[in-house]
Amino acid sequence: MSRRTAITVGRDRAEIARLWDSPGYRTNQLEQTGARVSYKDAPGDRGTEIHVELAEDGGGVGGALRMLRRASALAKAKDELRRFKQRVETGVVPRSDGSPEGETAERKLKQRPAQPLKDAELEKVGVA
Repeated sequence: MSRRTAITVGRDRAEIARLWDSPGYRTNQLEQTGARVSYKDAPGDRGTEIHVELAEDGGGVGGALRMLRRASALAKAKDELRRFKQRVETGVVPRSDGSPEGETAERKLKQRPAQPLKDAELEKVGVA
């Protein structure tokens, strides 16, 4: 499983580094996971790439549990990068009435696959 993620933000590297370290542009989720953050100029003068590498889990028994924690940490890192990009490029993190807390990977993990409606449910909505 990948322990890295990245995103391109349409600003220069010095400004991105300054904003990343300033309060108000992001949460502290990545520090809690022990992730390393690095910056790189994006190809074609398109801004800056922000790279996040998650810390290695300790050894021992419980590989499945470590994989779940790693997946959760990666999801949080992606959420953090997406929110940071939105905040820097547009000034806001978009919200909707349907999900006022925003779209998070944790919420997606709780979703179940789509399933066809039962006959009683189809009748109830008038599609029988």
